[in-house]
Amino acid sequence: MQEFYIGWMDKAPRTFAQFVKKYLLLILPVIIVIAVLLGALQKKFSKGNFEFGQPTTVTGIYFNHPVPLIKVINGKDIFGNISYITIPLVGYGKHGADGIISDIEKEKNISLDQKEVSLKGTLLYNDGKTIMQVDKNDTVLVHYSGKQIASELLPQKKDLGTLSIKGEIVDSKCYFGVMKPGEGKPHRDCAIRCILGGIPPVLVVKNEKGEANYYLLVDADGAKINQSVQPFVATPVTVNANAIQYDDWIVLYVNKNAGIREISRSAFYQPGNAVACVMR
Repeated sequence: MQEFYIGWMDKAPRTFAQFVKKYLLLILPVIIVIAVLLGALQKKFSKGNFEFGQPTTVTGIYFNHPVPLIKVINGKDIFGNISYITIPLVGYGKHGADGIISDIEKEKNISLDQKEVSLKGTLLYNDGKTIMQVDKNDTVLVHYSGKQIASELLPQKKDLGTLSIKGEIVDSKCYFGVMKPGEGKPHRDCAIRCILGGIPPVLVVKNEKGEANYYLLVDADGAKINQSVQPFVATPVTVNANAIQYDDWIVLYVNKNAGIREISRSAFYQPGNAVACVMR
């Protein structure tokens, strides 16, 4: 007589138990291999850092254009060239830094543009780029010299001509350290709110090796383009714009009515579409 198993029985029949054990031993290694492969194929979190609760005072030259930023001079290299790092500024939460800087200038009746200053804020950084968050509830302006800077300290500009490149528009604050992930569809709603709040939008362009190039976005006249890029955030796009390198950042001057076009993901991920170089 053939054995069979009823669910309420305390113990399964011997032949039924042997059958289950045999197939479990065969299936278990397959499950482990599939789990490992799925884990390995998942997109990795960025290595961005946000020094939350650790305010830092940074001294450098403040500029209003192309976005609020501070240029930190690190002396000169072995060739005698000025060594520096450019740090764009963002506000607390989902806000840009423009309002905070404007309030400081009105309160003290001064202009910070092209002046040496010391600003206190929180640093966030990723992939060679650094951003600083300033908070209106803190003493942001620690020192102000009021002296006009030497011409050699002004941004070193280079016209790169008209570029047509494919990438993804992200909000610079989340992408470079505050959120993980700070890109793609899962982060789209947050990125839109951050950009509409005044945080500078950035175009991220990656090549086949995953190496990235970053471009600050403004409109063709150098004004904010935050409102116009809203429909294109976190989707594959082609951007046609005039590119100008400001020190260690590249700025795209985009026609807000026709300079950005959404493309399909299949076109976006075709080999050779992404810019291959990484500029620092």
